Amino acid sequence: MSEAGNTDPLSELRATLAAFSAPVNEAGPDNHAQCKFPARFNWLKQHVNIADFGITEIECPEFSQFLQQQNVKSISVIFATGFLGNPASYYGHLLLKLNTGDVSSQQNMLQDTAINYGADVPPDENMALYVIKGIVGQYDASFTQQKYFYHAENYGESELRDLWEYELALEAQDITLLLGHLWELLDADYQYYFFNRNCAFHMGELLQLLLDNKVTSSKRLWITPQSIMQNLSTTTYQGQSLVREIRYHPSRQSRLYQRFSLLDRQQKIVLFNLVKQPELLTNTDLSQFKLTEQHQIIDTLIDYYQFLRKESAGLTDPNNSYYKQAVLLRYQLPAGQSAGNFNADSQPHLGRKPSYSAIHIVRSNDESYGQLQLRPAYYDALDAANSHVRFSALSMGELILGFTHTKLFLKEFSLLKIENIRANYTGLPGDRNYSWYLDIGASQTTVGCLDCEAYKANTGIGYGFEALSAFNISGFVGVGYLGEKIDSAGGYLSTRLISTWYISEQVSSRFELEHRFFNGGTNDHLAKLNVRYAVSQDSDFRITVNKDRHATELGLVLGWYW
Repeated sequence: MSEAGNTDPLSELRATLAAFSAPVNEAGPDNHAQCKFPARFNWLKQHVNIADFGITEIECPEFSQFLQQQNVKSISVIFATGFLGNPASYYGHLLLKLNTGDVSSQQNMLQDTAINYGADVPPDENMALYVIKGIVGQYDASFTQQKYFYHAENYGESELRDLWEYELALEAQDITLLLGHLWELLDADYQYYFFNRNCAFHMGELLQLLLDNKVTSSKRLWITPQSIMQNLSTTTYQGQSLVREIRYHPSRQSRLYQRFSLLDRQQKIVLFNLVKQPELLTNTDLSQFKLTEQHQIIDTLIDYYQFLRKESAGLTDPNNSYYKQAVLLRYQLPAGQSAGNFNADSQPHLGRKPSYSAIHIVRSNDESYGQLQLRPAYYDALDAANSHVRFSALSMGELILGFTHTKLFLKEFSLLKIENIRANYTGLPGDRNYSWYLDIGASQTTVGCLDCEAYKANTGIGYGFEALSAFNISGFVGVGYLGEKIDSAGGYLSTRLISTWYISEQVSSRFELEHRFFNGGTNDHLAKLNVRYAVSQDSDFRITVNKDRHATELGLVLGWYW
């Protein structure tokens, strides 16, 4: 309220008292400072006798209606897992949900109000342009309110992202204070920065209003939604855990995959037959199975058609008809559940910290040297875990510097590196999605070279499948560039094979074989092996082997997460 209020608290307090004591003008009470800043007014009432400053409390019709409409009983933080199809969602997303009733009721939950923070991006904005403008702060941003079902539909059903709900154990007076502050923020304008003034920062800052602990920091260069969830999970409130309960809302893809994983071989054969011959849905006999096994088959079939169908397409999409037939088939069976609750082990707060540093000892031919690695965020294929995309990788600004006793050199830099590996877990028609990768930055042109820095850019598309449990194979065709200067000689076509195996909770491995066909007629191959052992949640040890036609490189890596 004061021009100097952002640096002079006393000036801001005086301006606030003056505004609160001003008479209501012709614009009405809803435009008065008490009604524009209800959280500030209520907080001030707890610390001073407002009558001593000539302040008379006034009625605020719009804010009162807002409180009555919400009728909030509790507040939940919603974490949406990362989505590699949209740069705005690479690292996940945070929402607040204002719970009005029984939080275990799906119907009540969808009718609740959600508070969102995001950049005001034009609907047809180019995604590459979005990343650049988001990094340098070229977007306005704001808090908005919308019914929660919109977000549940968008994230869980359209983008196939799991939702995690963390209900907070807040007392009634703090809920009222938070709602008052939300009312103030809904009219505020912000400048959006992709890395550190994003939804994670602002949701964390909003909740800090009620907490003694810090869950976010304005000094950090990057802040991720998962780090906020980790901080909230360790925060205490009134002598107890801030988080009262955690609920898992699986996406329609996760629901399908989890149900499919519970089927035995015979059940899967029947399921595939029904999918291949949907006319059997009107006349199928499952009597050879136990009742619970029949439930499992039909419930998986219902989730499959729910996964495929476009409801808005009506009868033009045959999957809508098949879905109704599957539901009818389920109604013909006696009541009962096919399975218990969905597996909710991958809770976001249980994951490791988002940033990674490592020291490498490398031996290449007859030379040894060291390397220092920094990955500000987020994960690679071997440490993708809680709320990350399995078998995939996402990093920005990853840097590896090499050093000998005489020189320091750039080994590799990835401005943006994405590997979006689709598991295609079921093998059913419609669950066959393309995988893709993108890597832009700089690197050495050959294995073992210390002074062959070159620009790199490569991308490819392919197909992957989960051959065995926790074992994925993916093949790609791609194009790329690797050269010291920008000319056609550095361009190449490539074939690439990647296999990733999560051997156990501690051990994972990845083998990669790439063949490059350069414009000048030369070609090269590159083979990589990376084995990771998780020493603890926040540290690991790796063995790496890289080989091309020039040299073989062996590395020992000790890394830690922070």
